[in-house]
Amino acid sequence: MTGCKRAITALLVGKQNSCLPKLKECLDGLGMRTSCVERPSEVSAHVVQFEPPEVIFTAVEPADGTWSEVVDLARGLGDPPVIVASRVVDVKLYLDTLDGGAFDFVAAPFNPRDLSYVVNSALSRSHSPVDAELLAGVVA
Repeated sequence: MTGCKRAITALLVGKQNSCLPKLKECLDGLGMRTSCVERPSEVSAHVVQFEPPEVIFTAVEPADGTWSEVVDLARGLGDPPVIVASRVVDVKLYLDTLDGGAFDFVAAPFNPRDLSYVVNSALSRSHSPVDAELLAGVVA
């Protein structure tokens, strides 16, 4: 009997004119299953309609909201790790996101190896159980 390997699920929260399309392309290339919403207010409805994501990426400024709203929402969804994505490196913002409860901060251009490391680290430290075989599938 052959089984299908389950992909890690990621929800991306932010405007389509942000850095998220490039991030999505990179995550898809790693074999992750991604879905997108523009606003923090859409996260809960998305999770009800689909399965909860194992990791959430949020743009620095999603439509009609903030990255910190996404971090707060994640706490009510089983606390998946939240990674903030930006077009540019900003050390102050990076430190603010970590202080605000985000797991990490990534900036464009997105490198598959770096993203693989960040996702694996986030999932290995998250509160939700993730199959080790599933994590191995994200190694670039």
